[in-house]
Amino acid sequence: RQAIDGVVATCKAAGIRVKVDDDVRTTPGFKFNYYEMKGVPVRLELGPRDVAKNCCVTARRDQPGKEGKVFDVSLDPEALTTTLQGLLSDIQATYLSQARAFRDANIVDVNSYDELKAAIADNKWARGGWSASDAEEERIKEETGATIRCFPFDQPEGPHKCLMTGEHADEVCIFAKSY
Repeated sequence: RQAIDGVVATCKAAGIRVKVDDDVRTTPGFKFNYYEMKGVPVRLELGPRDVAKNCCVTARRDQPGKEGKVFDVSLDPEALTTTLQGLLSDIQATYLSQARAFRDANIVDVNSYDELKAAIADNKWARGGWSASDAEEERIKEETGATIRCFPFDQPEGPHKCLMTGEHADEVCIFAKSY
């Protein structure tokens, strides 16, 4: 238990949240699955042999199986902190990259209401110029189920035409369905 308390103190000192699951009523496999489903990004495994070797095993949530595990990670506070902070940064970068790729692959630029309807029917996000009224937005919602999700901070360059009226639009917005 002394090794676990040392790991907890090291993690907390580094600003890393930690939860010790020392419940002996459930199997390790059940615990691994439970915390993976909760979204815990890194799991530390610390058994009697690991304690004897002054090391632990780290397992990444984003890389299941053996490829996500690193064995013989030192329990030295400085080494453990460096390892965990590096893993957390790498996992964050991986998830952010995946989310941006998904977002970019699902945005369709539209110039008309028919193009918007087609994009929404394909479960895409429709990006187009907007200067229409609230009534027009309500019409889109009734006919397609989509609403304005946002006006992006990074507005695309160039002049824009409103996808509903064809008039000049100062801003571009993104329409999508909410689930």
